[in-house]
Amino acid sequence: MQELNIGLPSCYQAVYKSHESNNLVITFTPTNGFFLCNNDLNAHKICISTNQPNYYIFNPGNACKKLSKYIEKLDVKNILLIGSSKAGLASILWGELIKRNINKSTKIFVLSFSPQTLLYPFNERLYFPSYKALIKLISKSDSLRKCAENYGDLNSILEESKLRGIVIYPKDNYCDRLEATRLKARGIILYGLQYPLHGSFLPFMPQTRDSKQLWKMVNKIYQNSLKDVDLNATIPKSADELFNIISSIKVPTIEQLCKNIFYKLDSGEDISVETIFIKN
Repeated sequence: MQELNIGLPSCYQAVYKSHESNNLVITFTPTNGFFLCNNDLNAHKICISTNQPNYYIFNPGNACKKLSKYIEKLDVKNILLIGSSKAGLASILWGELIKRNINKSTKIFVLSFSPQTLLYPFNERLYFPSYKALIKLISKSDSLRKCAENYGDLNSILEESKLRGIVIYPKDNYCDRLEATRLKARGIILYGLQYPLHGSFLPFMPQTRDSKQLWKMVNKIYQNSLKDVDLNATIPKSADELFNIISSIKVPTIEQLCKNIFYKLDSGEDISVETIFIKN
């Protein structure tokens, strides 16, 4: 991965990896590092993170204009944006803004796991420590408050949108279920996974296919939770419990989802949960 210097606002960092493909994956990081940067998604890859608890709503219009100009140089046909939690919100918001700026022949699709959909006005459902930090920042910054007014409710952004995508949320998680089901966007499919935890992307990780690799992933999650207050607030107290919950869910890997989505985008076929959950 190489650092991507295209003039994004300083709170955002981006890296890029090229690939001989007509496809591009853009990922947003919910916690730290760069989400899916080491996964082989068979596509160009741009990974974006933020060093502030701004939920990716700080000046996304300007960021997406610059990102769109860079993407057009890559000459890709299909773009898939992926994120979870606050990064799930980003995948939808930035996906819509990129769609407004990029060549209309480019196909854009969003794969969003457990996104928050209402940040502003204050949403009492959101229990995440980083959300409290966001609200505090908004109260102190006129520029961030204006961004929150413009971008803090996904429904206002997507009112006339033709953006296509799938939102995967845990049916057994009260907050995530309500955040997902309030979303009103005609092109976005909602899929409730029989799963209780906020991290609904975890069962889709390739490590879940091998018990040793899954244990390694689970242990790393708990190590990271010592530094990440949001992560610590959304996982069980016991690593054994998390291991058992994840291993009980049988779904395709994120790599398989990407492969199936790009195939459907290329062929022009309709995309549904049933078609992308097929294991080839």
